[in-house]
Amino acid sequence: MNFEPAPDFADPRLRPGFERSCWPLCNGMAAPLPHPQDLHERRCLEFLAAFYQLNVLNKRLLAFRKGHAPQRRIKGLLDKIAAATAALETLEDHYAPIGFFGEPVMKGILYHNIVFNRPELPKLQPKASTYSSHFAIPGLDKIPASELQGPVKVYRFGYGKVDI
Repeated sequence: MNFEPAPDFADPRLRPGFERSCWPLCNGMAAPLPHPQDLHERRCLEFLAAFYQLNVLNKRLLAFRKGHAPQRRIKGLLDKIAAATAALETLEDHYAPIGFFGEPVMKGILYHNIVFNRPELPKLQPKASTYSSHFAIPGLDKIPASELQGPVKVYRFGYGKVDI
């Protein structure tokens, strides 16, 4: 699975009509600049754009309700909010396997700040050793030498810590 932003992703800050007041903070600071090389920053921008879209729609919903807009216009806007929420959930599901997500901090009904969880890099395990190890087995010295040859026999010692 590819955990990079979609190739057709467009930063909304570069579009005409961008509403700066609806753009959320990124970890309490300004968002990365457009077209970052860092994969983490590109993922952050993808999430910020999704939350931005919800902020724009929520701001419009507040204005519609204050202006007593007709119910059909409000319903149409609520449908757009539902679609934007579904798109955000799809985005979250896309990055969930690697542990990347953004936790929103709200200000009213607007997403004010998005706190991102940066997934840890996978921990590489060393190759298994081909060397053998020797360790002491308590009670082994009590088995007669004649019993250590021939077919394997299983002994359980009285304190139940070792099976051979």
